[in-house]
Amino acid sequence: MKKYSIFLMAALALGFTACDDTSDLGMAQINPQEPVASADGLTLEASEAYKGTIDLENNVDKKISIATIADAVDYPADAKFTLKLAVAKDESMAGAQVLDIKDGQVDANALEDIIVEYYGITPEVVTPWMGIEAYVNIDKQQSRLGGEGFYYLKQQVNVLPVDEKLDIENSYFLGGTLSQKMDHSPLHAYVDNNFIAIFEVTSAQAAAGFKWQIVPGSVEGNAAPAQCYGPAEGGSLVLGAEGVINASGRYRLVADMLKKTYTLTYAYEFLYTPGTGNGWSQVASMQLYTVDYATYFGVTRTGAEGDAEGKFKLCATENWDVNWGLDNGVLTPGGADITTVPAGLWWVKANLNDLSLSMLKVEKVGIIGLNGDWDHDIEMTTNSDMLIWTGTITANDATNFKFRFNGGWDANLGGEMDKLVFDGANIDVAAGTYEVTLNMSAAPYTCTLTAK
Repeated sequence: MKKYSIFLMAALALGFTACDDTSDLGMAQINPQEPVASADGLTLEASEAYKGTIDLENNVDKKISIATIADAVDYPADAKFTLKLAVAKDESMAGAQVLDIKDGQVDANALEDIIVEYYGITPEVVTPWMGIEAYVNIDKQQSRLGGEGFYYLKQQVNVLPVDEKLDIENSYFLGGTLSQKMDHSPLHAYVDNNFIAIFEVTSAQAAAGFKWQIVPGSVEGNAAPAQCYGPAEGGSLVLGAEGVINASGRYRLVADMLKKTYTLTYAYEFLYTPGTGNGWSQVASMQLYTVDYATYFGVTRTGAEGDAEGKFKLCATENWDVNWGLDNGVLTPGGADITTVPAGLWWVKANLNDLSLSMLKVEKVGIIGLNGDWDHDIEMTTNSDMLIWTGTITANDATNFKFRFNGGWDANLGGEMDKLVFDGANIDVAAGTYEVTLNMSAAPYTCTLTAK
């Protein structure tokens, strides 16, 4: 008996004897599995594009050659084969999207849609994983050759996507009073549209009016003002405009050069919290820290536990040159003292983009999520100043956890153990029993795990 017949009959026999359930009539319900045929007898030949680079840029609205059948051994003359192209982001082929192969070709536009979904709009070569699913139809019975998960010609394939010719360059410079290249990630500008400049404005520059424009890399060094972008209403960027900064400080300019929008904020590594808990001293105060130069977070002591109230302000420097208070619930440069009732240790989260402030009196700190339990905190104990907290955990298997304050999520810490961040990722831990220490005595906050 030929190989295709053996595989088909075996699969059909399994299908007709598999009983997953019983119907209301007491009869076994049959759930036939898809038949599987041997993949050995079919040979596919990859196209030159599949072996080299699939060029979608120059084949819009066309067909792209992928693979053809080179040989089919031990199949009856009336056997009919169907090929499909599976495209995935990784070798596991999980979540692969499938395109029909007709006459050895797939639709270039359909493949481009998949590439954009996986990688975004980019003109650079990408390397998805591809493989060919093959099916055979014999006597009106279709089966997948090799079974589920088997692919012919499985490999990473170079694909040149369509260049959408978006209005964005790969480099930009900050021009005006200063001249410096704006930072950008390794990704293509089509994928990451944001360009960033962090710069210092001195008191003298501010008094004179610190001028800024965004200069496209193509004209840098020989740019006319009309070729450069500056600020307009609503945070937009327009050609020919020029920005002026009249306050000294360290700034962070983020420009989305595809949407032509920008945000200009202060860019300080820390904010000091001088107040009644530290003699109104910036240097002696506790610090809030940030990972995005917009949201600053941490704890500060506004006075002794039990005092009726405490006061503090936010400062970007070790003096009062750049400071914020709170006026009508809004962070305001030079504004009124921020009052806490009562005094004590408070969690503070300040956003310098939208000038918002939220605070929480720290009563307790817990470990949440261990062994998959996200409902019950493991309470930690603290030292006299409430800045170092300890607890004991037992991880049954590899698991993860976070820290949160007062049994809620308004104040929580996660991420890397040597730099915990607000609302950060879960912290991984291997199976075992550990003493956990959370240290908030200095920014950035850290935690340690000591095996017991």
